[in-house]
This record gives sequence, structure tokens and C-alpha cells, in this order.
Amino acid sequence: MISEVLKPNIQDLQKDVIDLLEQVSSLMNHASTALVSDSAGKKYAEFEQQVNQEIDKVRNLELRMAIVAPMKAGKSTITNAIIGQEILPSRNAAMTSKPKSFSLKSDR
Repeated sequence: MISEVLKPNIQDLQKDVIDLLEQVSSLMNHASTALVSDSAGKKYAEFEQQVNQEIDKVRNLELRMAIVAPMKAGKSTITNAIIGQEILPSRNAAMTSKPKSFSLKSDR
């Protein structure tokens, strides 16, 4: 029961992050519009595009990260914990000695 209380609701977190990024995007749009005659306006427009790309990634539940550490440091264990399921083997002995790349798609 305690683990259920501590487990975050992915949909709620996703919505909160999207809402926050949309606010940032709106601020970048406002800045780029206000500074349209200035070179900074172009920079803010580029920032707005980058934020909008990140919004799309959050909507699609895309995550890309590098996990680098020495052998037997727990890379597979932390990857499995982040994803919430055992997709990589994890044991006391070294298991995954080569770089791994994988993609997970949302079930929705």
C-alpha cells in the first residue's frame, strides 16, 4: 500500500510538464514578438521552437539519456528502475558489457 502512495501518476506528471513548457513557450513567443526588430527576437523564436519540440517529446513520452559508468555499477538496474520494468538483465556479475540502445513507445 505504501508503494502505491509513493508511485507517481505518469499522466498527471506528463500534464504538469506540458503545462509548464507551454507557459515557457508562450513567454518565448511574447519575447520574440516584443523584440522583433532586435537580433534577440530571433534567438527567442529559436528557443520557442526548441521548447515546442520538447513538448512533443513529453506528449509522446520520449526520453533519451546516456547512462555511463564502470562495469557492475548498476547501469542496467537504474535503467530498469527509470522505465519501470525489467528490460535489461541485472545480476551481481557483469551482464551488459556493450552499448545498448532501445526505444519504448507509449501504450496509449
